[in-house]
Amino acid sequence: MATLNGVVGQQTITDKSVIDDRHPAVARMKQFKADNGIIKSGEILALDANEDIVSFDPAAGTSEATPVGVCMADVDTEKDSIGSVLVHGTVVAKSLLTKGITASANEIATLESSTLIWSF
Repeated sequence: MATLNGVVGQQTITDKSVIDDRHPAVARMKQFKADNGIIKSGEILALDANEDIVSFDPAAGTSEATPVGVCMADVDTEKDSIGSVLVHGTVVAKSLLTKGITASANEIATLESSTLIWSF
């Protein structure tokens, strides 16, 4: 069964925006790999061998080197088994992360060539 650690009545406002509003965002709730730490908003995502969502790893020789989307909100994989993944639309390039650090131009280019996501 999927779990989502929902909190009612709480709002967090940050200066970081992942979604760029030039094109409507298409998001899907996806299964994240369990006990894989906190996946931050803006993280470029991939699928592992079990087809669970993990952080994109351009150095991997596996499916984890192929982006499939962008994390739309922090996901604590210790508590949550699913999270919201942007699979189509536009994103703010400076908000993109690879393994927790700012994504490089090459990593962003890989995201754009592998998905229906474009950065500005």
